[in-house]
Amino acid sequence: MREPVPVIVPQMNPNDEHAVLVAWQVESGTRISAEQAIVTLETTKATFDVNAPCAGFLHFDVPPKTMVAVGAAIAWVTEDAVAPVLAKQPETSPAESAAVGSGERFTRKALRLIKQHGLNVDDFPGTARVEVEDVERFVQRRMSGAAAPADAEEVAQTPSKMIEVARLAGVYREVVPSTVALSVSAARLQRRLEELGAQYGALSVLEVAIYELSRLLPEYPEFNGYFANGRAWRYRRVAVGFAINLGRGLKVPVVDPNATTPLEVARSVRDLSLRYMRDELAMQDVVGSTFTVTDLSGHGVVHFIPVLNDRQAAILGICAERHGTGHRDLVLAFDHRMTDGMRAAQFLGVLRDALEGESA
Repeated sequence: MREPVPVIVPQMNPNDEHAVLVAWQVESGTRISAEQAIVTLETTKATFDVNAPCAGFLHFDVPPKTMVAVGAAIAWVTEDAVAPVLAKQPETSPAESAAVGSGERFTRKALRLIKQHGLNVDDFPGTARVEVEDVERFVQRRMSGAAAPADAEEVAQTPSKMIEVARLAGVYREVVPSTVALSVSAARLQRRLEELGAQYGALSVLEVAIYELSRLLPEYPEFNGYFANGRAWRYRRVAVGFAINLGRGLKVPVVDPNATTPLEVARSVRDLSLRYMRDELAMQDVVGSTFTVTDLSGHGVVHFIPVLNDRQAAILGICAERHGTGHRDLVLAFDHRMTDGMRAAQFLGVLRDALEGESA
């Protein structure tokens, strides 16, 4: 008889580590055909269906709204209707566990996460290597099985928000966050927008900022890279993304890297924004950014600290004018492992001058 065939969570994007199981398309124990859509998954980038790897009977016990690791088996397909009895890792005695050694079984990141959640290595019996994902799944199972507090009720989160939380938690387990802010003259900025508008048509602060950043980042590669495996890395390209969240979930579309004029940048931003509203953004539109801009000035926000994205060293926040001051802030959040506050201040100073029209 054929061995049970696993249904694996695919990696749709190179940076994906998790997905949320949105819904099963069939009931457990159902006969299915090969390539039949059986489950819907969602990441921060896309929602997609996973098809059956072969014909047979589908068996699963993972409920909807569960976060699952990329590469993990979430279901099994068998030749008959009997649910498979899958082999589990054998439990070991304390002596055997000591012989394996936590330093060998557990990654350093997993050990730190175990400590953060007040767990113990004994919570992970067996001999299999324990990764961060294993600890996160354990914590999630424990939380889902915990009794609800008497004075609170659960707030429903969208799958994309669940993924965002997991991703940001992973980023901030490692990053050394720092922030620098500089003020821009609102009058000079407006004059600069009017000058460019006379040449290209009306432009927004976001569009001009992305245009200037695309020219500036090659000179400041420490803000166009990331820190990983104990070393600093810089991207060979510049691809600026902008955060957008207008009721369809937070997305970071990537502006066309071939856009070389303010008008071309503006057209790319507007096209991506329109496709976001129409729910037409494709996977290639939201992957590959090397630097992110988030503009909350339209909401009247005069100061905020933007949150770093995965595999990025910095993010720029654009603020609204502070009432009565004639100035508005540019806020740069960055990973201090890549650079320092002095260099960040220089970077923002050059960007400010460009936005005010004080540089060539």
